[in-house]
Amino acid sequence: MSDEFDWTAKERAAQARELRSGSLVATTLTPEMEADLTLVDVTELSVPTRVGNSRVLKLVPKGVGQGLRPLVINMHGGGFVRGHQHRDTVFCAHLASRLDAVVLDIDYRLAPEHPFPTALHECHDITAWAFANAGALDIDPARIALGGHSAGGNLTAAVCLMARRSVGFRLCAQFLDYPFLDALTEPEEKLEPHSIFPVARLRAFNALYGVRRSNLGDPLMSPLYAPRADLEGQPPALVLIAGLDPLRLEAQRYAARLIEAGVDVTVRQFHDSDHGFLIAGQTRHGQARQVLVGWLRQHLDPITC
Repeated sequence: MSDEFDWTAKERAAQARELRSGSLVATTLTPEMEADLTLVDVTELSVPTRVGNSRVLKLVPKGVGQGLRPLVINMHGGGFVRGHQHRDTVFCAHLASRLDAVVLDIDYRLAPEHPFPTALHECHDITAWAFANAGALDIDPARIALGGHSAGGNLTAAVCLMARRSVGFRLCAQFLDYPFLDALTEPEEKLEPHSIFPVARLRAFNALYGVRRSNLGDPLMSPLYAPRADLEGQPPALVLIAGLDPLRLEAQRYAARLIEAGVDVTVRQFHDSDHGFLIAGQTRHGQARQVLVGWLRQHLDPITC
């Protein structure tokens, strides 16, 4: 069997167009959710990384803060193929306004045009840039949290693995929301009969981002298989799981591996929710957001950090 997935460049492009043409999860943004945008100022940054300058949205609560603010870095979902959306900015405005925090919302490069590990290197370098430019960002470098959703949860875990290996920076918290953490297990083995997520979609994301089968087992693409030494000393983690999600089992297993490695881990599973619920405003999204905000408030507290 060839190491590369058996798709031509033309077939990859066609598959990406299909995946980007519509969403499995309908987004419901209420006027109250949209109103969070009025509470923040949004500016667009161009941040240098090893793969070129990256588009990052910076959200800052309106009004004068009480000293240096904490920072939350957010990475959107979409299987590494689907792009940043308005709903991501709305969510980040929610975090910024509720936490009185600066939020950086990363619009990373997409596969198949930019396959593994491009998005990972981009997100890692933006995180490192934030630490190096804490003064210009008016943030406290001791209070920086990183998190993401689905593919963004994967990038969160992988950035934390890279940081653990290099000791380049120290995050105070990480949150993983219905994360993709295991590219090795066949999609058919992940199926949940009540989920909207089809096998073909999972397989396409693997192929378009991973490109080579040998990449699927790389811990930076499948953090579930990271060596224990890379998990030890990780920042406290919040793992949010959708009970109807095909990715639920790998999220549970990764949380267990972090706990075994001595990491402070909080797990919350929303049994009747499906993949994408928190960002898309679906069942239990309000409860999940309350859990996330409360957990981040605790871990961004100057006394805690």
